[in-house]
Amino acid sequence: MRKAMIRLAVAAMLPVAALMQGCEHKDLCYDHSHMTDLRVDFDWSAAPDAEPGTMVVHFFRPDGSLYKRVEFTSATGGTARLEAGKYMMLFHNGEMETVHEKGERYGEYVLTCMSRSLLAPMGRDGDAPRPPHSENQPVTAAPEPVWAGTHAAIEVVAKTEGQAVTLKPSEATAEYTVEICNVENMSDGIELSAAITGMSPQYMLAEERHGGVPATMPVALEKVDGHTLVARFRAFGHCPEGELPHTFTVYTSSKVYYNYDISGQMHSASDPRHVYIKIDGLRLPEEGTGMSPDISGWEEVVEIDIPMN
Repeated sequence: MRKAMIRLAVAAMLPVAALMQGCEHKDLCYDHSHMTDLRVDFDWSAAPDAEPGTMVVHFFRPDGSLYKRVEFTSATGGTARLEAGKYMMLFHNGEMETVHEKGERYGEYVLTCMSRSLLAPMGRDGDAPRPPHSENQPVTAAPEPVWAGTHAAIEVVAKTEGQAVTLKPSEATAEYTVEICNVENMSDGIELSAAITGMSPQYMLAEERHGGVPATMPVALEKVDGHTLVARFRAFGHCPEGELPHTFTVYTSSKVYYNYDISGQMHSASDPRHVYIKIDGLRLPEEGTGMSPDISGWEEVVEIDIPMN
C-alpha cells in the first residue's frame, strides 16, 4: 500500500513538471538602477534653538501630486531613496500631538490644528459659554512649535552618487504671552483656564503663510505668584480673514468667567512673532464648589475693555 501511494504522488507531479518545462521562465527584476539615494541635510541657522524629534519631507512631482513622504529620525537629516526625476519639496517637523497633516497636492498641503474642547486646559469635559463673536468659530488646540519650509525644485539624476540637498527650516508658529496682573482671591482651590478668539488654525506650507477659518483656541493659565497669571502659547497667526475682534476669556471652576477685549493690543503688537498682551486686574470668586458637566449655572459675563499699550 505504501509503495502504491508513493507512485501515485510522483504521477501527480509529472504534469506540473512538464508544464514548467514548456514555459519560458523569467527571473524577478532586482534592477534598482532607476532608484537613487539623495542625502537630505537640514540647516538650522534660522532656528538655532529648535529641538524637533523628527523631520518630515514631502516630495511632489512637477504636476503637484505627492510622490513620497519621508520621515527622518534625526534633525540633521538622512537619506531618501527616490526615482530619478524632478521634485518640489515641503518639509516640517513631525511627531506632533496637536497638529496633523492634510492634503495630497503641493498647493493644497497644510498643517492644521486638531479639535479641542473649550475647557480642556482645565481638565474638564463639560461645555462653557463661548466668547463674544466666536459662536461660529471651530475650537482647536493651539499648535506646538512648528518649523517648516519649501524647496522649489530639485532634479535627482539616475546612477549618480553623492547627490544632496540642504533644507533650511524656519519657525512657522508665533509666540503669544498674555499676562494678567493684580489678580485677587488667588487660591489653589480655584482651577483656571482661558480661550482666545480669531486665531489661525492652519499653516499653508507652499505659500509659507497662516490661514484657515478663524478659530477659538483654549489655552492654559499658569499661576506665576499670588497675584499674577500667565498664558504662554503658540499659534500660526491671527486674523486669517481680515482684521477681527479678539477676546481673551478666563474660565474658573466656580463657573464664573471674564471676557477681555484685547483686539487693540493684538493688532498693534510691535513684533508679530512675539506678541505680548497685558491685562491689569482680575477679581476671582472665592473658593466654591466645582463645576457640573453642563453649561447651566454660569454667572453673567464680565466684559472688560483693555486699552492699547
